[in-house]
Amino acid sequence: MKKNKQKGQIMLLSVLLISSAVLGAATIAGLLVLFQLRQTADAESSAQAVFAADAGMERALYAKYRDPGFVCGEGTLLESPEEDFAIAGDGDDINYIVRFIEDCTIGQSAGRSGRSARAFILYFEGIENFPGQFIGP
Repeated sequence: MKKNKQKGQIMLLSVLLISSAVLGAATIAGLLVLFQLRQTADAESSAQAVFAADAGMERALYAKYRDPGFVCGEGTLLESPEEDFAIAGDGDDINYIVRFIEDCTIGQSAGRSGRSARAFILYFEGIENFPGQFIGP
């Protein structure tokens, strides 16, 4: 009789051990799926941040070479207009900021969307070194 009781205990422990291993594996798989879903959602924000930073670069080029009222100085900032700036009809929390440094020879643009931020840098000296590529005002 003693042998039958021991066999029952071993079987019960085996079932508990296997079920806890399956539960642990399912939990890990669920977390991995959750991280993948978050990463997919962040890809859209990342793309929007890139487009916002690019819009900031376009604004910097326009301000420096086309806007007659623009005065560039060390640390001059350009920010995205709140009322006009929207990507895909969804303007909430998408913006850019442009900063000019080193006597306006360098422009830095940072775009932000949600939790993602992307940045570009533009060397104006490089543009001005190619005659014929730039048509001044």
